[in-house]
Amino acid sequence: KREGYDVTRALSARDVLKSVDKTPPDLFVIDAVLPEMDGVALCRKLRTHPQTTNIPIIFLTGHDSPYTVADALNSGGDDYIRKPFAPRELAARVRAHIRRSNHTGASETSVVRIIAPSYRVFVNDREIMLTRVEFDLLKYMCSSPFKLHSTEDLLRGVWSYPNGVGDSALVRNHIHNLRKKIEIDPERPNVIQSRHGRGYVIKAHVQIEDEVDQRYA
Repeated sequence: KREGYDVTRALSARDVLKSVDKTPPDLFVIDAVLPEMDGVALCRKLRTHPQTTNIPIIFLTGHDSPYTVADALNSGGDDYIRKPFAPRELAARVRAHIRRSNHTGASETSVVRIIAPSYRVFVNDREIMLTRVEFDLLKYMCSSPFKLHSTEDLLRGVWSYPNGVGDSALVRNHIHNLRKKIEIDPERPNVIQSRHGRGYVIKAHVQIEDEVDQRYA
């Protein structure tokens, strides 16, 4: 409140889920440990809710929390702060995420449509021509939207490399090429986003179809 924000408090995850339909906030600050439903489970639910799928989420995690930073980010969180923390640090991160959200969220969330049998991809009904590796990479990440995919995870899942094998530049270059084809502004990606050097996350409404749609045949 001292920073000029209107703050709404919720005492449980259920209170949050009841309120988001009426007045979704510009940002969530969630404690990982909550009564009844924990913060990680709440984050997953918020990421499937059309009103909150793109709203920034900052986790607060204590040293004694049963959840790791990876748990928070994999559930769809955008950032985390370990307790104890300085109020000015929280205020700075809130400002940064709201500013970034206002910039990248100016348009509606993109829809990524993948027709698996024919290796075709549509972003907001615009067909994107991809190589087979690019298609496999995008489909793998879209199978778990809002999940953080590390370079190692992508080398294993897409290229089938054993642990410790493969070059991070391989992933980085293919992500770069995908962004050039998918994003409106590849320098400010809205669909394939990076997370503090920890990996990549898909932020979009994803539809993966196992049968050819006659509209696109």
